[in-house]
Amino acid sequence: MSSNPPYLPTNATAAYQLNWSLSVFGKDSLPSPQACIEQLRESLARDNLKILEFLHRSPAVAQFFVSAQPHTNPSQIIRSVKGRWQNISRAIQPIEFRRNYRISAVGTANSEVLDAYVRRQPMRHTMADPKVQSMIETVQFHDTQVNLTSVMRSSHGEYRYGLHVVIESESDWHEVRLEVLNGFRQAVIETCAEREWRLARIGLLSNHLHILVGPKIDDSPSDVAMVLLNGMVQTQGMKPLFRFSYFAGTFGEYDRGVIWNTLE
Repeated sequence: MSSNPPYLPTNATAAYQLNWSLSVFGKDSLPSPQACIEQLRESLARDNLKILEFLHRSPAVAQFFVSAQPHTNPSQIIRSVKGRWQNISRAIQPIEFRRNYRISAVGTANSEVLDAYVRRQPMRHTMADPKVQSMIETVQFHDTQVNLTSVMRSSHGEYRYGLHVVIESESDWHEVRLEVLNGFRQAVIETCAEREWRLARIGLLSNHLHILVGPKIDDSPSDVAMVLLNGMVQTQGMKPLFRFSYFAGTFGEYDRGVIWNTLE
């Protein structure tokens, strides 16, 4: 990739909905987060994290439902919640955590609904020319072997990380050249393979595309979007053919409604 990629976290804006369900485990009984919840919320806000809800599931297990910003990866969320809570509780009841954890991406829609939505994109945005429509349908991508709700394992815990990225063309330009669209498609496939990201589906249209991908636990949504954007425009001489913006949304096996009901 070029040493001067056009898309950077500093010049690209994001629309996003990034929610996570995090379970942490104590070596002994954990104090209820309720005792220090306001302090914990204020402390985590410094890391751009917001506690939406929490549940003391058992004496040694606490579950948090949090929202994050695009530059924050799941590993950072785990460290922030554990570290901030530990510091706040030190004077009252010292906490010792086990090294393991469980963190899962959560979305407005679950994986099954979102996959069907992306799959239907060519039918939702039909082209006037039947030949162009047929060509658009041929450049879609779906890997039936990739299940983004499956549990992945890092050295100390389990995670589920599904990310929906939407990228739009600059000035709503409609690209209908097969070789260019194929270049974008191949760039996404190769980029994900190089990063060892699990690519489930690409919904590629003439003026925007949807990508359903499973990054690694240390990859932030912002990192993913920048790599994908710069990878695609590299096929066209690094010309900034896409807007300096993107949408990033987490998703998983369960939607937000299920998580809310569980925690409440």
